[in-house]
Amino acid sequence: MARVSGFQLVIRHKALECIGCCLCEETAPQYFRMDEDGMAQLEGGQSEGVFNRAVGLKVDREELEAAAEGCPVDIIRISAS
Repeated sequence: MARVSGFQLVIRHKALECIGCCLCEETAPQYFRMDEDGMAQLEGGQSEGVFNRAVGLKVDREELEAAAEGCPVDIIRISAS
């Protein structure tokens, strides 16, 4: 797995538990998209256990945290590393 710089965050998303509410895509569209089945996918996500993992920019932290906090099934995690 690539190292994360001081300007980046780690985003983890449990896509298999998504209910398709679209909140993450509406809140952070550069990181989430809805697939053909109407479920959220993490852009550029790589499988890491039950999560898909991707790197985000710290300047986007507010919207990423809003997506995580607003997720009705609590399947998004944001961390510094």
